[in-house]
Amino acid sequence: MSGFFGFISRNQKELNKKIELQKVIQDKSKHLFLDKEQLIESEGLFGKIFSHTHKKFQKDKVFSEDAEGFWVLDGVVVNKKNLMEQYNLDAQADMLSLIRNINRNCKKEKFPFFDKLRGSFAGCFFDFDRATFTIFTNHIGDKEVFIYFSATTQTLYFGTDFRVLVEFIYQHTGTTFEINENAAYSLLTHGHTLCRETLFNEIKRLAPGHYLEFTSEGSLEEKPFYLIKNTPVPISEQEAIKKIDQYFRQAVKRAFDKDAEYGYRHLVALRGGLDSRMTTWVAHDLGYKDILNYTFSQTDYWDQTVPKDITQVLQHEWMFQALDNGLYLSRKSREAVQLTGGRSQNAGVTHTLNMLNNINFNKFGIVHTGQLGDVILGTYYSGSKARAFSPGDGAVSQKLIKRVKYSSQVAVQIEDQELFKFYNRGLTGVNIGLKPMYQYTETLSPFLDVDFLNFCFSLPLEYRYGHRIYIKWIKKCYPQAADFVYEKVGGKINGRIMNIKGVPVPLIRVPSMIIKYLRKKTGRLHKTKQHMNPLDYWYENNNELKEFYNDQLKININRVKNVELRKACEFVFQKGATIEKDQVVTFLLFLQDMETYVK
Repeated sequence: MSGFFGFISRNQKELNKKIELQKVIQDKSKHLFLDKEQLIESEGLFGKIFSHTHKKFQKDKVFSEDAEGFWVLDGVVVNKKNLMEQYNLDAQADMLSLIRNINRNCKKEKFPFFDKLRGSFAGCFFDFDRATFTIFTNHIGDKEVFIYFSATTQTLYFGTDFRVLVEFIYQHTGTTFEINENAAYSLLTHGHTLCRETLFNEIKRLAPGHYLEFTSEGSLEEKPFYLIKNTPVPISEQEAIKKIDQYFRQAVKRAFDKDAEYGYRHLVALRGGLDSRMTTWVAHDLGYKDILNYTFSQTDYWDQTVPKDITQVLQHEWMFQALDNGLYLSRKSREAVQLTGGRSQNAGVTHTLNMLNNINFNKFGIVHTGQLGDVILGTYYSGSKARAFSPGDGAVSQKLIKRVKYSSQVAVQIEDQELFKFYNRGLTGVNIGLKPMYQYTETLSPFLDVDFLNFCFSLPLEYRYGHRIYIKWIKKCYPQAADFVYEKVGGKINGRIMNIKGVPVPLIRVPSMIIKYLRKKTGRLHKTKQHMNPLDYWYENNNELKEFYNDQLKININRVKNVELRKACEFVFQKGATIEKDQVVTFLLFLQDMETYVK
C-alpha cells in the first residue's frame, strides 16, 4: 500500500541498526517506489522515515524539511484550491507552503492543521520548536496508520502498511509478535477485527480522526481531532433535501476536479444499488464526461444488468467482470491477506483485487465509489429509534459472539449502536475493501466527504430510517436515476414505497421480498445465483473452490497454537456457511503468511 513507514526513538543508538529496505517493501505490483528517506536528529528524538508511494497525485504529497520541521503527507487533498484562497496563497504555491501556513494559524487556535484538510490522506510531522513527533490519519481513517511502541528502547514504529511495518520492526529489532486472540475472535464473528485492533497484540491501528504525539520527554498520547456525532438537529424535509444536494454536489465536484487537475480520466464504480449510481449520476449531471464505469458481479444478477442499462442511457464506457464460480476467492486470497494483514475476511477484498489487477491505471485518477452511502443517508441502527450498542451488533456470525471482548481499547464509540457499527464495521471492515486500490491510486466516496457526512448525521433519524430522505432526494433532484431497478429490493423506487424492517420496498415487490426474507432466515438465500457473490452456491457447485477452503483448513489449522481458538476455528468452519468458512481461512492464511513473525 502506498504510504510511509519508519521509527522515532529517544535512543540515538537505534539509528545504527541496519535494515534491507527492498526486503521490507517486497512490492510485487511494481507500482510502489521506495523513493525517499529522511534522517531525524533533533532535541532528544532520533529516527528515520521512508516513503513508498505510487507516482500519482505527486503535487498533493509532501516529504520535506524546512525551518519549522519535517513534514510527510500522503494521499489527495480535494479542498486544496479553496484552502489556498483562504490562506491568501498564490495558486501555484505547493502543498508544503499550504500546510505550513495552516499549521501556523492552527497553533493559535489550538487544533491540528490536518483537521482543515479534506480527502484521503495520512501523514506525520516533526515539530522542531516543540521537539514533538505527530502522526495522523484522516477523519475517516481510510488511510490507515499502524503503531508499535517499544517501552524498552523508547522507540515508536509506525507505517501505513501492516505487513511492511511488521517486516521493518522484525529487521530492526528481531521482535516477534503474539497473536491477538480477541482480534481473531472478532474476525471469526464480525468478519473483521475491531477498529483499533490488528491480529498482533503489540501492533495497534490509529483510530479514524485521531493523531498520536510522541515527545522528547517520553510522553506518548493518542488524541481525537474529529469524532462523528449523530445528534439530530431540527430541519424541514424540504430544506434537508436541498442541503443534501448541495453538499453531495460539492463532494463530487471536489473529487472529480482532482482528476481534471492532473489530466486523468475518471474511473467510477457502478452497481445495482443506489450509492455508486448517485456518484455516477451526479458526476454526469455536473458535466464530467470522460468516465469509465466498472462493475463486478455474478452474471445476470441486478449488479450486472442495472449498470448496463444506466451506462447505455448516460453513454458512458462500461467494463464488466464476471465473478462466476468464485474462482477469484481461491486465486487471490493469499494476496488479499498480504494487503490487509488479515484484518478483514478475504471475501470482502478479493473481488476488488481481482478486478483492479486487470485495469491499466496509467490514464486514470481516483477510483470513485459510493462507499457507505446507504448507512449515511440511511442508518446503522437496527430499528427506527436510537439504541445502545449490544455485543454482536453488526456481526456476520453469532457462533462465537460471547468470546469477543469489547472495550474502548479495541473499539471506538461503544456506547451507541449506530456509531459503533459505523466505526467498527463501516470505517474498518467495509473500508478495508479499498486496500487493493491503494497499490495504484487513491479512492474517494462523496458520501464520506466530511462536510456531507456531518450534515447527514445531523438529520432527524426518522428522515434517514428506511432511506426515506435518500429516496426523496433522488426522486426530486434526479428523477431519471430512480427509473432503474434498485438491487436490494429488485424493483424501481419511482413509485409507491412500503417500509419493511427499514428497507424501502416498492409495493409491487412486497411478495418477492417476503420470499427473499424467508430464504435469508433459513440460510437458503446464498444457495441460489441471485446475489452479487453467491458464496454458498459457488461452494456447492465449484469443486476447485471447495477444495481450496478444505485444504487450507487441513494444511494450516495446526498453526493455531491456542487449543481453544483452534477448536473454535474448526467448529465455525464445519458448522458455518461459506462466508464463515472464509473468515476461518482468512485467519489461517494470515498465520501462514506471518509464520516468521509469530512467537
